[in-house]
Amino acid sequence: MKKIAVIGAGNIGSAIAASLMGHGDRVVCSDAFQSSLDRIKTQLPDIETTLSNVEAVTDADMIVLAVKPFVVDGLIEEILDHIKPDTLIISVVATLPIKDLREKLNAEEKDLQVIKVVPNIAIMYNKSVTFLCAGPRVPQEKLEEVEEIFNRSGKAFVVNEYDLPACTALASCGIAYFLRFIHAAAEGCVEFGLKPSFATTVAAHTAIGAAALLSTGSHPETEIDKVTTPGGITIKGLNALEENGFTKAVISAIRASCLQ
Repeated sequence: MKKIAVIGAGNIGSAIAASLMGHGDRVVCSDAFQSSLDRIKTQLPDIETTLSNVEAVTDADMIVLAVKPFVVDGLIEEILDHIKPDTLIISVVATLPIKDLREKLNAEEKDLQVIKVVPNIAIMYNKSVTFLCAGPRVPQEKLEEVEEIFNRSGKAFVVNEYDLPACTALASCGIAYFLRFIHAAAEGCVEFGLKPSFATTVAAHTAIGAAALLSTGSHPETEIDKVTTPGGITIKGLNALEENGFTKAVISAIRASCLQ
């Protein structure tokens, strides 16, 4: 039985903890607030909780850092002497590069391995697109283990760290872009008499269907051609999108997010 410590019981930490439960491991979650621990205990009755980060990481085989960037330095100072050698550190601190985290952990000397993980907000519904970046000396079997863990809450991809800005723009920021399109599409139908809640629900399910059409690797334009009749209403709508700069606007949004 492995001991896995999850530091942070917020939305992301709770979702990760949920994906770890029920697989024969001992999962311990710590947080600075008892109210957060009470909430996760309600959701996951079999999880162990503690207000002590030191207690959580002591003898842990895997430690998940699901905390805000501004608390990382203090947290590492608190727990570092209690982390055993050969522990796998999973960092969900998106703004912290692997190199910097390894330096803070003194990973080389303490023989610690680091994997950076970037999920998106849909992890709360097991629909996350999650990216994994392995630091130096991470064994392939450990990387595959972490990939399997995050596939439980969506779809995980192993990528190079230098690709993260584009990946994050597409999957993390992209959630907001897809939601904005759904909202705009619903608003267009409200103008023609549909109730907003109904129009939003229909638009959301249409988006799910559109994604399903690509599940076998088909190209978007191939599927678009299947529903675009010459002289029909779909091509008129597509042309209206382009006349108003749709593709250019989306590419500009991705570019703006990548350059931050």
